[in-house]
Amino acid sequence: MPKMPPYRLQALFDMREKAKKDAEEAYARVQTELAAEEQKLEDLKVELKDMVKLREEKKEEYSRKMAQGELTVVQIQTNDRHIEKMKAAEKAFGMKLVRQKEAIDDKFLEVEEAKEKMLEATQEFKALEKHKEKWLEEVKKEMAKKEEEAVEDISQAQYFARMKEGDW
Repeated sequence: MPKMPPYRLQALFDMREKAKKDAEEAYARVQTELAAEEQKLEDLKVELKDMVKLREEKKEEYSRKMAQGELTVVQIQTNDRHIEKMKAAEKAFGMKLVRQKEAIDDKFLEVEEAKEKMLEATQEFKALEKHKEKWLEEVKKEMAKKEEEAVEDISQAQYFARMKEGDW
């Protein structure tokens, strides 16, 4: 069987295949980054809950000591300032949560953009892949037709050679 001719768009085919693979890798990477950002948010939420729990425990401890008469007025004022500082720290930490949520929103947009690029690259590759398949079918049909014509030519030549020899 004769050798297949080279696909004339092979370079473009290879470029689109690489672009598709790169887009898939980029999409997977930003999805992983998004998951990491979401995990970071969950960790921050747990940390904030721990801060609130600690403040409530301290507030309860200070209230208990005050009820038992163990604290002076200065100690009570110091404890109140400590509780207020803890509240302020929680509020500041809440801003970290807000910034982290914004980071997640930004990363989500990156994921959507990467997904669009991946889908576009995949469509472009599949279109060219389909073209290559059709081209391959055409080449095979053409080669089969040429082979059939060659067989027919040989058969005719043999027939005429026999006719000339008078075998018929």
